[in-house]
Formats: sequence, C-alpha cells, structure tokens
Amino acid sequence: MIRVVADLGNTRLKWGRLDASGRIAESIAMPLDDPSAWGEAWAGWKHDSGGGEACWAVSTVNPPVADRLEKFLADQRIGRVTWIRSAAEVPVPKDVEGAESGGSDRALAVLGATRIVPRGRPGLVVMCGTAITVERITTEGVWQGGAIAPGLGQTARALNLMTAQLPFIELSRTPPAWGRGTVDSLKAGIFWGIVGAVRELLARQESDLGADPVVVWTGGDAVLLAPPIFGDQARIEPDLILDALAGVAFGRTGD
Repeated sequence: MIRVVADLGNTRLKWGRLDASGRIAESIAMPLDDPSAWGEAWAGWKHDSGGGEACWAVSTVNPPVADRLEKFLADQRIGRVTWIRSAAEVPVPKDVEGAESGGSDRALAVLGATRIVPRGRPGLVVMCGTAITVERITTEGVWQGGAIAPGLGQTARALNLMTAQLPFIELSRTPPAWGRGTVDSLKAGIFWGIVGAVRELLARQESDLGADPVVVWTGGDAVLLAPPIFGDQARIEPDLILDALAGVAFGRTGD
C-alpha cells in the first residue's frame, strides 16, 4: 500500500510518501498550476512502490486548487482520500476563536510541534510560507492562536503590484542590509524588515509564556529567516505539517 500525505497551501503543493512505520520517507514540493507535474511525480512514486492500493490524506487552505486536486486523485483512481480543511478538524487542544474557518496548516504545525516540545515547556511555531505565522503553545500543550504576517514572496509581490516602477524580486540568499540600486534596496528592506517583524513577535510572545519557550521553524523560507534570528541553533522541521498529518490520518506502526 502506498500512503501519501499532502499539504496544499497558497504557493505550493507538497507531498510526502510514508514508510512502513508511518514516517516521511520522501517529500516533494510542486507548483499549484501544473497537474502534469503532479502526474509525473505520482507515476514515479507508484512505480517505485510497486503499485498497489493507494491512500491519501490532504490538508488544504486553498479550496479552488483543492477541487482540481480532488479531480486529479479521482482520475488516478485513488478511492481512499482523507481531507482536512480547517483547524477544527485537527485533534490538538485549542483555546482559539473561529477554528472552523482557521487554517488546517497552522493547527497541524502546532500539533507537530507538541510532539517535539518537552512536556512542561511552552513553545512557539514559526511558519514561513506565503504568510508568516507565529503560533503559541502553552506549557500544557494548548494552542492559543498567534500572529499572521505577510511572507517574503507576498511582500515582494505587493510592492510590485501596488507601485508603478518597483520590480518583483525573489530572495534565495541573505542580502546585505542596504543596497545602492533599486533591486538590492528592495531585497534589503523586504528581508530585514520581515526578520525584524518576526524577531519582535517572538520577543513579545515569549515575554508572557511563563518560561523559556522552544521555538520550532517550518515552511519553505525557514532556512532563510531562522538563521539571522537564531543562528545555527534554529530548529527547522521542513516536514512538520506532513508528519503531523501522517499521525492524524494513519497513526504510527512503529518508531
């Protein structure tokens, strides 16, 4: 049997294939608008696994693309698909408002972090994707909500779309804190402005959690944003959401 978990966000679609123990054996991130890439990836995984029955679990915060993914899975004759479409469906203790409309990715990230944070210590989860969120976990393992801010790509896109002359820029490395030209100045302002915002959010949330929190980072831009704030000590968990989803949908058959 092939077991797959998928995290469908606003920028990318990430799949994870599980091993016999229920752990992520392999993961891949793909564009949202390229079903041919989905088909190629799925054909490869199915071939490598020797075919057989397939079971999927999907967390989504993107209803339009979820409809297309649902059709894709039906076309592949995958009959067993579990969908998680809101934070309310994730079995993590909550003290939040509007879980029925809250993002399943946020709740799953928190659930994944509760398995990492030692019992009796609070935690903070920083998700670095289309949006950047900082989620609070109490010493009792209760998710209290958090903060949502624009991510690197979204900030760059907004400046490009809402101005007449600023170009769209992409960040793949840590830039200097200033630039002589427009592009380098944009990179400096976007990157270090977001680093400053995340640092401030962490500091303000840490101050009333009652103990030194464990900070867990995840998301595509975590490798860029975590080191300037936490250095080499930053705990980055690229598959945090997928691993939590695997536990929810399929449980564990071993360690």
